[in-house]
Amino acid sequence: MSTVAPARVRRHAPLMGTVASIHLHDAPEAPIDPDLADAAVAATLAELERLEEMFSTFRPTSEISRVNAGKLSLLDCSQEVIDVLDACTWLEHASDGAFCVHRDGQIDPAGFVKGWAAEAASMRLRDHGLEHWYLSVGGDIVVSGSPGGTGAPWTIAIADPLRPGGVITAVSVASGAVATSGTAERGRHLWNAAGAPADTFASITVLGPSLTWADAFATTAAALGEDGLEWVSRFDGYRAFAVTHSGQLVNTRIVAG
Repeated sequence: MSTVAPARVRRHAPLMGTVASIHLHDAPEAPIDPDLADAAVAATLAELERLEEMFSTFRPTSEISRVNAGKLSLLDCSQEVIDVLDACTWLEHASDGAFCVHRDGQIDPAGFVKGWAAEAASMRLRDHGLEHWYLSVGGDIVVSGSPGGTGAPWTIAIADPLRPGGVITAVSVASGAVATSGTAERGRHLWNAAGAPADTFASITVLGPSLTWADAFATTAAALGEDGLEWVSRFDGYRAFAVTHSGQLVNTRIVAG
Protein backbone atom coordinates (compact mmCIF):
# COMPACT_ATOMS: atom_id res chain seq x y z
CA MET A 1 0.00 0.00 0.00
CA SER A 2 1.22 3.50 -0.80
CA THR A 3 2.32 5.62 2.14
CA VAL A 4 1.06 8.81 0.48
CA ALA A 5 -2.62 9.47 1.15
CA PRO A 6 -3.91 12.39 -0.90
CA ALA A 7 -6.85 14.57 0.15
CA ARG A 8 -7.95 14.93 -3.46
CA VAL A 9 -8.02 12.51 -6.37
CA ARG A 10 -8.98 13.37 -9.94
CA ARG A 11 -9.55 10.82 -12.70
CA HIS A 12 -10.82 11.18 -16.27
CA ALA A 13 -11.86 8.63 -18.90
CA PRO A 14 -13.56 8.74 -22.32
CA LEU A 15 -17.01 7.18 -21.98
CA MET A 16 -20.49 7.50 -23.50
CA GLY A 17 -19.22 9.64 -26.35
CA THR A 18 -17.85 12.23 -23.93
CA VAL A 19 -15.58 12.42 -20.87
CA ALA A 20 -16.31 11.08 -17.40
CA SER A 21 -14.55 12.94 -14.60
CA ILE A 22 -14.38 11.82 -10.96
CA HIS A 23 -13.11 14.13 -8.22
CA LEU A 24 -12.69 12.80 -4.67
CA HIS A 25 -12.36 15.48 -1.97
CA ASP A 26 -12.11 13.89 1.46
CA ALA A 27 -11.24 15.98 4.51
CA PRO A 28 -7.54 16.75 5.18
CA GLU A 29 -7.73 15.10 8.60
CA ALA A 30 -8.98 11.89 6.95
CA PRO A 31 -7.14 11.69 3.61
CA ILE A 32 -8.19 9.18 1.01
CA ASP A 33 -6.45 5.84 0.98
CA PRO A 34 -4.95 5.50 -2.52
CA ASP A 35 -5.98 1.87 -2.87
CA LEU A 36 -9.53 2.68 -1.81
CA ALA A 37 -9.60 5.58 -4.28
CA ASP A 38 -8.35 3.35 -7.09
CA ALA A 39 -10.95 0.69 -6.32
CA ALA A 40 -13.81 3.21 -6.07
CA VAL A 41 -12.88 4.95 -9.32
CA ALA A 42 -12.39 1.65 -11.16
CA ALA A 43 -15.79 0.39 -10.00
CA THR A 44 -17.49 3.62 -11.04
CA LEU A 45 -15.93 3.67 -14.50
CA ALA A 46 -16.65 -0.03 -14.96
CA GLU A 47 -20.32 0.60 -14.18
CA LEU A 48 -20.46 3.40 -16.73
CA GLU A 49 -18.87 1.11 -19.31
CA ARG A 50 -21.32 -1.69 -18.49
CA LEU A 51 -24.29 0.63 -18.93
CA GLU A 52 -22.89 2.08 -22.15
CA GLU A 53 -22.55 -1.44 -23.52
CA MET A 54 -26.19 -2.03 -22.62
CA PHE A 55 -27.70 1.18 -24.05
CA SER A 56 -25.42 2.50 -26.80
CA THR A 57 -27.05 2.91 -30.20
CA PHE A 58 -23.55 2.90 -31.75
CA ARG A 59 -22.58 -0.55 -30.51
CA PRO A 60 -24.25 -3.38 -32.46
CA THR A 61 -23.93 -5.65 -29.42
CA SER A 62 -25.96 -3.43 -27.08
CA GLU A 63 -29.44 -4.45 -26.04
CA ILE A 64 -30.89 -1.31 -27.63
CA SER A 65 -29.15 -1.99 -30.95
CA ARG A 66 -30.30 -5.60 -30.94
CA VAL A 67 -33.88 -4.54 -30.23
CA ASN A 68 -33.71 -2.05 -33.11
CA ALA A 69 -32.28 -4.75 -35.38
CA GLY A 70 -35.07 -7.15 -34.47
CA LYS A 71 -32.63 -9.56 -32.81
CA LEU A 72 -33.93 -9.08 -29.26
CA SER A 73 -37.46 -8.75 -27.92
CA LEU A 74 -38.18 -6.02 -25.41
CA LEU A 75 -39.67 -8.74 -23.22
CA ASP A 76 -36.24 -10.38 -23.08
CA CYS A 77 -34.31 -7.23 -22.20
CA SER A 78 -32.67 -6.69 -18.84
CA GLN A 79 -34.71 -5.06 -16.10
CA GLU A 80 -32.54 -1.95 -16.38
CA VAL A 81 -33.47 -1.47 -20.04
CA ILE A 82 -37.15 -2.01 -19.27
CA ASP A 83 -37.01 0.50 -16.40
CA VAL A 84 -35.30 3.13 -18.56
CA LEU A 85 -37.78 2.71 -21.40
CA ASP A 86 -40.68 2.90 -18.94
CA ALA A 87 -39.25 6.18 -17.61
CA CYS A 88 -38.87 7.48 -21.17
CA THR A 89 -42.50 6.60 -21.90
CA TRP A 90 -43.60 8.51 -18.80
CA LEU A 91 -41.51 11.49 -19.89
CA GLU A 92 -43.10 11.44 -23.34
CA HIS A 93 -46.56 11.69 -21.77
CA ALA A 94 -45.50 14.30 -19.20
CA SER A 95 -44.08 16.53 -21.95
CA ASP A 96 -46.89 15.95 -24.48
CA GLY A 97 -44.42 14.33 -26.83
CA ALA A 98 -41.64 16.94 -26.64
CA PHE A 99 -39.37 14.22 -25.30
CA CYS A 100 -39.36 11.24 -27.65
CA VAL A 101 -37.58 7.93 -27.25
CA HIS A 102 -38.43 6.85 -30.82
CA ARG A 103 -36.77 8.39 -33.87
CA ASP A 104 -37.12 7.13 -37.42
CA GLY A 105 -38.66 3.91 -36.18
CA GLN A 106 -35.76 3.24 -33.79
CA ILE A 107 -35.52 3.32 -30.01
CA ASP A 108 -33.00 5.89 -28.78
CA PRO A 109 -32.99 6.63 -25.03
CA ALA A 110 -29.88 8.84 -25.24
CA GLY A 111 -31.84 11.86 -23.99
CA PHE A 112 -32.47 10.05 -20.72
CA VAL A 113 -29.81 7.45 -20.17
CA LYS A 114 -26.67 9.57 -19.68
CA GLY A 115 -27.85 11.21 -16.48
CA TRP A 116 -29.41 7.98 -15.26
CA ALA A 117 -26.21 6.02 -15.91
CA ALA A 118 -24.02 8.64 -14.24
CA GLU A 119 -26.21 8.66 -11.15
CA ALA A 120 -26.28 4.86 -11.02
CA ALA A 121 -22.49 4.68 -11.38
CA SER A 122 -21.97 7.27 -8.65
CA MET A 123 -23.43 4.80 -6.16
CA ARG A 124 -20.18 2.86 -6.48
CA LEU A 125 -18.40 5.77 -4.79
CA ARG A 126 -20.86 5.59 -1.92
CA ASP A 127 -20.48 1.82 -1.77
CA HIS A 128 -16.77 2.34 -1.10
CA GLY A 129 -17.50 4.65 1.81
CA LEU A 130 -16.51 7.91 0.12
CA GLU A 131 -18.45 10.96 1.30
CA HIS A 132 -17.09 14.03 -0.49
CA TRP A 133 -16.94 13.83 -4.28
CA TYR A 134 -18.46 14.80 -7.57
CA LEU A 135 -18.93 12.89 -10.78
CA SER A 136 -19.28 14.61 -14.13
CA VAL A 137 -20.26 12.93 -17.38
CA GLY A 138 -20.27 15.30 -20.32
CA GLY A 139 -20.85 18.25 -17.99
CA ASP A 140 -23.78 16.66 -16.13
CA ILE A 141 -22.75 16.57 -12.49
CA VAL A 142 -23.85 14.83 -9.30
CA VAL A 143 -22.26 15.88 -6.00
CA SER A 144 -21.94 14.43 -2.52
CA GLY A 145 -20.74 16.00 0.70
CA SER A 146 -18.66 19.14 0.28
CA PRO A 147 -15.27 20.24 -1.08
CA GLY A 148 -12.65 18.94 1.33
CA GLY A 149 -15.33 18.08 3.89
CA THR A 150 -15.66 21.77 4.78
CA GLY A 151 -19.45 21.85 4.71
CA ALA A 152 -19.38 24.53 2.00
CA PRO A 153 -21.44 24.05 -1.18
CA TRP A 154 -19.86 23.03 -4.45
CA THR A 155 -19.35 25.76 -7.03
CA ILE A 156 -20.21 24.41 -10.47
CA ALA A 157 -19.16 26.34 -13.57
CA ILE A 158 -21.67 26.41 -16.42
CA ALA A 159 -20.12 26.24 -19.88
CA ASP A 160 -20.71 29.15 -22.22
CA PRO A 161 -22.48 27.65 -25.25
CA LEU A 162 -21.36 30.59 -27.37
CA ARG A 163 -17.64 30.54 -26.47
CA PRO A 164 -15.94 27.14 -26.52
CA GLY A 165 -13.96 26.69 -23.33
CA GLY A 166 -15.65 29.68 -21.70
CA VAL A 167 -17.84 29.92 -18.61
CA ILE A 168 -21.14 31.80 -18.66
CA THR A 169 -21.90 31.66 -14.91
CA ALA A 170 -21.58 29.44 -11.85
CA VAL A 171 -24.05 27.88 -9.45
CA SER A 172 -23.71 26.79 -5.83
CA VAL A 173 -24.89 23.26 -5.09
CA ALA A 174 -25.06 21.83 -1.58
CA SER A 175 -26.39 18.48 -2.74
CA GLY A 176 -27.97 16.88 -5.79
CA ALA A 177 -27.18 17.49 -9.42
CA VAL A 178 -26.71 19.94 -12.28
CA ALA A 179 -27.40 19.07 -15.92
CA THR A 180 -27.11 21.18 -19.05
CA SER A 181 -28.48 20.59 -22.52
CA GLY A 182 -27.05 22.72 -25.28
CA THR A 183 -24.34 23.07 -27.88
CA ALA A 184 -21.25 23.55 -25.69
CA GLU A 185 -20.48 19.88 -25.15
CA ARG A 186 -21.78 18.08 -28.27
CA GLY A 187 -22.79 20.74 -30.77
CA ARG A 188 -26.31 20.72 -32.22
CA HIS A 189 -27.84 17.36 -31.27
CA LEU A 190 -31.34 18.11 -29.95
CA TRP A 191 -34.61 18.15 -31.87
CA ASN A 192 -38.15 19.06 -30.95
CA ALA A 193 -41.28 16.97 -31.45
CA ALA A 194 -41.64 18.29 -35.01
CA GLY A 195 -38.15 17.05 -35.92
CA ALA A 196 -36.69 20.55 -36.14
CA PRO A 197 -33.56 21.63 -34.21
CA ALA A 198 -34.39 22.46 -30.57
CA ASP A 199 -32.50 25.74 -30.59
CA THR A 200 -34.79 28.30 -28.97
CA PHE A 201 -32.05 28.70 -26.38
CA ALA A 202 -28.32 28.12 -26.68
CA SER A 203 -28.47 26.00 -23.53
CA ILE A 204 -30.72 25.08 -20.63
CA THR A 205 -29.44 24.08 -17.19
CA VAL A 206 -31.50 22.26 -14.57
CA LEU A 207 -30.68 21.87 -10.87
CA GLY A 208 -32.37 19.30 -8.69
CA PRO A 209 -32.01 16.39 -6.28
CA SER A 210 -31.50 13.68 -8.93
CA LEU A 211 -29.15 13.72 -11.92
CA THR A 212 -31.41 11.23 -13.69
CA TRP A 213 -34.25 13.72 -13.79
CA ALA A 214 -32.20 16.92 -13.97
CA ASP A 215 -30.66 15.61 -17.22
CA ALA A 216 -33.98 14.33 -18.56
CA PHE A 217 -35.74 17.59 -17.72
CA ALA A 218 -32.95 19.68 -19.32
CA THR A 219 -33.25 17.68 -22.54
CA THR A 220 -37.04 17.98 -22.50
CA ALA A 221 -36.98 21.68 -21.68
CA ALA A 222 -34.71 22.29 -24.66
CA ALA A 223 -37.18 20.46 -26.89
CA LEU A 224 -40.08 22.49 -25.47
CA GLY A 225 -38.36 25.78 -26.25
CA GLU A 226 -39.90 28.88 -24.67
CA ASP A 227 -42.20 26.78 -22.49
CA GLY A 228 -39.35 24.65 -21.20
CA LEU A 229 -38.33 26.66 -18.15
CA GLU A 230 -41.87 26.87 -16.82
CA TRP A 231 -42.38 23.16 -17.51
CA VAL A 232 -39.39 22.25 -15.33
CA SER A 233 -40.78 24.33 -12.45
CA ARG A 234 -43.76 21.96 -12.26
CA PHE A 235 -41.56 19.36 -10.61
CA ASP A 236 -40.75 19.73 -6.92
CA GLY A 237 -37.13 20.56 -6.21
CA TYR A 238 -36.15 21.32 -9.82
CA ARG A 239 -35.27 24.73 -11.25
CA ALA A 240 -33.96 25.81 -14.62
CA PHE A 241 -32.30 28.68 -16.37
CA ALA A 242 -31.36 29.26 -19.99
CA VAL A 243 -28.70 31.04 -22.02
CA THR A 244 -30.03 32.90 -25.06
CA HIS A 245 -28.26 33.08 -28.39
CA SER A 246 -27.23 36.62 -27.49
CA GLY A 247 -25.54 35.38 -24.31
CA GLN A 248 -28.16 36.53 -21.80
CA LEU A 249 -29.25 34.47 -18.79
CA VAL A 250 -32.99 33.87 -18.43
CA ASN A 251 -34.47 33.12 -15.01
CA THR A 252 -31.23 34.13 -13.32
CA ARG A 253 -32.70 33.99 -9.80
CA ILE A 254 -31.44 30.38 -9.76
CA VAL A 255 -27.83 31.60 -9.88
CA ALA A 256 -28.15 33.49 -6.62
CA GLY A 257 -29.98 30.61 -4.94
